[in-house]
Amino acid sequence: MGLEKNHQRQTKLRRKGSAYRPKSPFSSVEGIGTAPFEKLDRGAVWVLMRFYAKFNGYNRYDLSLTYKEVKHEMSSKIFTRSIWQCIGFGFLEVRRWGRLERNCSLYGLSNRWRKLREEPEKLERIEALLKEIEHLKKKRGSLEKRKKISKLRHKILEQGGR
Repeated sequence: MGLEKNHQRQTKLRRKGSAYRPKSPFSSVEGIGTAPFEKLDRGAVWVLMRFYAKFNGYNRYDLSLTYKEVKHEMSSKIFTRSIWQCIGFGFLEVRRWGRLERNCSLYGLSNRWRKLREEPEKLERIEALLKEIEHLKKKRGSLEKRKKISKLRHKILEQGGR
């Protein structure tokens, strides 16, 4: 009897149009093979797959991935670069910035990559901005360098059609 009730409940949920549930392993990742996806490096693809692994159908705009969770897989520098690539190329969007009061950043899976697929000039500008940020990080400096990096990141958010 228990199995029959469970089956009836599941069919009711399907009829109601319940939340989308991705199928493992990652067959629901959107954008694979597109120009924005091709621009992602290996670290960014790995980070994106981790976000999709946490996606259960109900939490599309309530996902987090912290430095502590990935510290055994990649350095914080690569992790930050990967997150910004996913944001810049339209696969993630920031829902809440972290760091203050020990809150983690919240991200949402985005479909902005579809707009970038149709506008290759924006894609090239975002890629150039990301490279400029990486170049600036290698230079000496403190406050001025951080201000420049912050301005470049805001330009990336503007380019992405946020």
